[in-house]
Amino acid sequence: MADIELRELRLFLVLAEELHFGRTAERLGLTTSRASQTLQALERKLGGRRLFDRTSRAVTLTAAGQALHDELAPVVTGLDNTLTRARARAAGPGVIRLGVLNAASGTHVLNQAVALFEETHEGAAVRIVATPLTDRLGPLRRREVDLTVTRLPLDQPDIVVGPLLSQNDHRVVMVAIDHPLAGRRDISVEDFADYPVRKPADVPELAEANCPSRTPTGRPIVPADVEVSEISELLLLIAQGRLIHPTVAPFAEHFRHPGIAIVPVRDLPPSSTALAWLRGYDNPARDTFVATVEQVVATQPAQHT
Repeated sequence: MADIELRELRLFLVLAEELHFGRTAERLGLTTSRASQTLQALERKLGGRRLFDRTSRAVTLTAAGQALHDELAPVVTGLDNTLTRARARAAGPGVIRLGVLNAASGTHVLNQAVALFEETHEGAAVRIVATPLTDRLGPLRRREVDLTVTRLPLDQPDIVVGPLLSQNDHRVVMVAIDHPLAGRRDISVEDFADYPVRKPADVPELAEANCPSRTPTGRPIVPADVEVSEISELLLLIAQGRLIHPTVAPFAEHFRHPGIAIVPVRDLPPSSTALAWLRGYDNPARDTFVATVEQVVATQPAQHT
């Protein structure tokens, strides 16, 4: 019998949790067809026993699948905890890998927390790791980072949302300097329906909060049909007028561009950023850093809209 790979077992466990191939593929950074092929390979290696019943309407665990899940889940969790601790030891005493997409929000709190953490814990250090624009949670789920800075809302069952780093970040849209919206004092979500809009798909609830699927009057907002993998590429597409980009003021100000105008959006609520980490995995250094961030946050003045 062919050897079973750990990635196949991880996919099985995620699919057992999600019961949806699309969401499973998204969490693991795969295509849906690749996720299906991986499951089929696992089922073949287990003697052809079906682990899921699949119809056009639903995915459900079979009795064999449920039994495998119940025995396998604690084993893989234990293995992951062991690997996490081994990576932490290899990285050095108290080294935290912090995933950051950009330095636009929460920088003030983070800088204070990093300084305090490194000053008060001998051998402690925070290593910044850039996270991809199109796979913001991927490094966290692959355990390439211990924590990540994320914009809210975030509602993922495998991820814990921790202390807030920023609040009341106002919504804006980035458009080309000669775009019809560029000269407006502010705009409405209703205006989004008139133009191609960037709407990333890697975190659906965040994408929907940033750019709803429909306007208040029910008009569809259609995502721009372009691939964007880097912030520099995104800025160029905006400046060329090929799309508009709903975002928050700190991001827009941090990435100011001579060919881009920033226009406030009056009818979307402000946003926040927070620390987040993977649920169910022990990491004492991470927990110490989170406590340090909470200590710093408690000293900050209240933020108002």
